[in-house]
Amino acid sequence: MAKDKGEDGRGAPRLAVSGRKYKIGEASSLLGVPITTLRSWEKAFPMLAPAKTRGGHREYSEGDLAFLARILDLLKHEGRTVPSVRGILEKRPPLLEAPTVEGLLLDVRKGLALLSSTGEG
Repeated sequence: MAKDKGEDGRGAPRLAVSGRKYKIGEASSLLGVPITTLRSWEKAFPMLAPAKTRGGHREYSEGDLAFLARILDLLKHEGRTVPSVRGILEKRPPLLEAPTVEGLLLDVRKGLALLSSTGEG
């Protein structure tokens, strides 16, 4: 997943979808946070569970990176606390992994349909 040519309006990185897995150092570089922060977020956010290789090394999916970027946005750009962010993220259904743009669009459509049916949209 390569960084897009820009950032969103609040400075969060935009990432292009490719379907590959990322080592913790790569995730750290892409998101601009220390490796120790990523490890602490795994403890603070139990819904974040990157796959591990046979050797025990983390492999972050693009869905994991999107989730981490959302955590970063809520913490850094919105000024929320870890417990507040955890509460927000626990109330939302997890983002389905979709290795293609079409899959992401389908996920968005499903989310919009869910919001419409619950009266939140």
